Amino acid sequence: MGSRPRHLRLFIGGQALSLVGDGSALVAIPLLVLELSRNPLVSGLSAASVTLGHLFVGLPSGVLVDRLDPYRVLIAMDAARALVFTVLFALWATGLLNIWLILSLGVVNGACQVFFETALVVVVKDLFPDDALLRANSTIELAKRLSFALGPAAVGALAVVGGIGVALLVNALTFTVSLASLAAVRRRTVSRAVPGLPSRWRQLTADFLEGLRYLFSVRTLVILTAVQMMVNLCLAAEKLVFYYGRDTLGLSASAVSIVMVAGGVGGVFGALSVSWLVRRIGRTRLIVVAIAACGTAVAAMSAAGSLPALILVNAAYLWTLVVASLVNRTRRQQIVPRPLLGRVTGTVRLLFLAVDPLGVIITGTLTTALGGDPRLVFLGAGTLVVATAVAGWYAGLRDDDRSLTRR
Repeated sequence: MGSRPRHLRLFIGGQALSLVGDGSALVAIPLLVLELSRNPLVSGLSAASVTLGHLFVGLPSGVLVDRLDPYRVLIAMDAARALVFTVLFALWATGLLNIWLILSLGVVNGACQVFFETALVVVVKDLFPDDALLRANSTIELAKRLSFALGPAAVGALAVVGGIGVALLVNALTFTVSLASLAAVRRRTVSRAVPGLPSRWRQLTADFLEGLRYLFSVRTLVILTAVQMMVNLCLAAEKLVFYYGRDTLGLSASAVSIVMVAGGVGGVFGALSVSWLVRRIGRTRLIVVAIAACGTAVAAMSAAGSLPALILVNAAYLWTLVVASLVNRTRRQQIVPRPLLGRVTGTVRLLFLAVDPLGVIITGTLTTALGGDPRLVFLGAGTLVVATAVAGWYAGLRDDDRSLTRR
């Protein structure tokens, strides 16, 4: 793992603690909303709070990360998220919570996560050379997926013991401990801010447009971005898993948490298997295969009529999704120059997720029109994802695969 094993261990430890908070939020916020409303559209919006945060700060996040020390951005965002969940807990404890307060604070949490994830991509590129990027990304993703398994499990246990609100307080504590550990590591690192960027903040727009021009000048990046946008539009259906489990299948909150734990476990296997799969399938080819498998898993949710079946399908879904995301992210880190990486990352993620609220509205509306049963929505969305993967391959991704094979 490179020449800085002590820094890496401390860094991964901070990531794991922060990501436990993300994993808890993934379940706690939607379940908190479901205590107040059983509307499928509202439920989908609560699960999409990170996406909504992207819509507000996606454009400036990359520019600001390129201008600032990205490590300090990580610390600041953990502090902000600790405050968000402390406020949510206080409102829950005093009985002042309502749906719109939850959604609003969820969006703030999502906006903080946007800055955090953008800075993380840059920090990883700083710490690891190109030939170690996939391994580094896999290690961080493994910590993330383990956290996404532990987070929902903790929420399920706390929901039984003290209610969903207690999970909010624990969530705030994880972010607090995480920022302390990251601050300790920061003292041992040099500044990673990119030298030579213009100091005038009025040039933010010019900086952003420079990253955008680069993004659209590289054919592989254009195709991967277009494919991911269509895939994300369709995968908005997955956010109905909370509603599907609770209302359609009649599962308890703890059972839904188990489904999410299974997804975390699937993600762990994705992070563990990605290097092995790359060696046997190839990078770009693996992206396409994993996206097609991900769509198949979403379509299979339409036939998951029991808790064991939903657990299995959600695990397969997250397995394939993590593989596709890891290889896609690593390919982008390899292609994009370091001074542009924050801007390109922020722009790409905004484009990826800008379609997500539209997907949530479409899938939520269709589910309502179908009498509250999302199974046909799962089937249609999964089929479109598979078709998109095939279209991306023949549009030009196979050419990128051949170029990598010849190296």
